[in-house]
Amino acid sequence: MKFSAYLSIYGIICIVFGLAFIAVPELTGPIYGIPGAPYTVLMTRFFGSAFLTLGLIFWLFRNVRDDDSKCALLKANVVGGIAGCGVSVWVALSGLENQMAWSTVVLYVLYALGAFYFLASPARRA
Repeated sequence: MKFSAYLSIYGIICIVFGLAFIAVPELTGPIYGIPGAPYTVLMTRFFGSAFLTLGLIFWLFRNVRDDDSKCALLKANVVGGIAGCGVSVWVALSGLENQMAWSTVVLYVLYALGAFYFLASPARRA
């Protein structure tokens, strides 16, 4: 897979999730078993705005040529992916969300593995 394709896919997924969490948190929350209380809707919208920002960063970064910048972005993605995966595993095991919580774990693992893949070889980032 090309580096730009990885960033494009990651960016689009984050943008779609971000927009959904901002626009219709009352519909997206129950998919994960999250109640639609007013404070939960508010926090879901904040979460969506963070996802939207992350998605735009990855989307806009897909054609950057500077290798140091690419590595910095990938390292941040590894740290964020590991942290997100850890939180998602805890949520899934604690029962705070339904079985859809495991889909979040899978997404974080895939993001982190993709970042490791491109960090392992400068030729893959070219």
